[in-house]
Amino acid sequence: MKKLYKKSVDDHLPKWLHSKFLSAVHFIWEVKGNNEESMKRVDQVWNSGHFSDEEMSWIMLILIIPKVNKMIKTTDEWKDFHEMKKESVH
Repeated sequence: MKKLYKKSVDDHLPKWLHSKFLSAVHFIWEVKGNNEESMKRVDQVWNSGHFSDEEMSWIMLILIIPKVNKMIKTTDEWKDFHEMKKESVH
């Protein structure tokens, strides 16, 4: 009998978007808004021993994406891009 190969989404994504990282992000994100609990969860993930320094930095970067997005939208470059995009629509 032919062995079935189970494809995983992790096989098709950049390393930093693999499910183990997204699971850690979800674990921390569940208590978003509660800084004390968020920090406890970050420490728990870090102390779990499942992630290298580089992998932990990916987790932290994923967590700050919404904040960076807000920061980007306040730049002059974003405003210029947004205006240029409006003008190019037919």
